[in-house]
Amino acid sequence: MSLERVTITIPSETLDVVRSAAEREGLSVSAWLSRAAERAAKIEAGLAAAEEAMAEMAPPSPEEQAWVDSFMEMVSRPTMPDEQSRGVA
Repeated sequence: MSLERVTITIPSETLDVVRSAAEREGLSVSAWLSRAAERAAKIEAGLAAAEEAMAEMAPPSPEEQAWVDSFMEMVSRPTMPDEQSRGVA
């Protein structure tokens, strides 16, 4: 793997958070930022691929969309601490 030196400008507050996170994980700021950039690039690539795939598909039927909406509501609803201990979703 080849490395390149670059100069970036980020807000001081962001850099403070990055330094703390890198220190907690035993990484240099460079290594932490490199890993964060790699993760962000993978997410962007995945979103682009999903967008491309969705462009080739027909829109969902009302029934399919209702199922997706219901599923997303179920999995994104916050649970209360007592629900988590009882296994309630």
